[in-house]
Amino acid sequence: MTKVPNLPAIDTIADNDLLYIWDASDPVIPDKKVTGLQMRPAGAKVTNYLRYQSNITIPSMAAGVEADATLIIIGALAGDNVVFNLASPIPGNIAILGVVVTAADTVKVRFRNTHASVAFSTVDVACVALVIRHV
Repeated sequence: MTKVPNLPAIDTIADNDLLYIWDASDPVIPDKKVTGLQMRPAGAKVTNYLRYQSNITIPSMAAGVEADATLIIIGALAGDNVVFNLASPIPGNIAILGVVVTAADTVKVRFRNTHASVAFSTVDVACVALVIRHV
């Protein structure tokens, strides 16, 4: 008989993988199985995330120019996903082009001044970011 500690480990559980379960609620037939899909039901609560709520400084930009602002979010890692929103109205002629974790604890937000001829002066704006790690 194979001993569980001697079996090789897997990196991720696929939807059709089977796992052995000892069902303590059924003492007559305790040996059961569960699929990977059953372990991750639809609508499962996301628990592996970091939430940031503070201000971001949108830098000064000439007309038609892009610039980055940096957020320090302790625990963020390159490859994590980020959802970013301003918590107040977006300043006129400003577009949010992208958000990315560039290094450990560092999230960059790229802004663009969409005005054709007027420069944008720096401003602090309330924001919220959610860093989500896929495991």
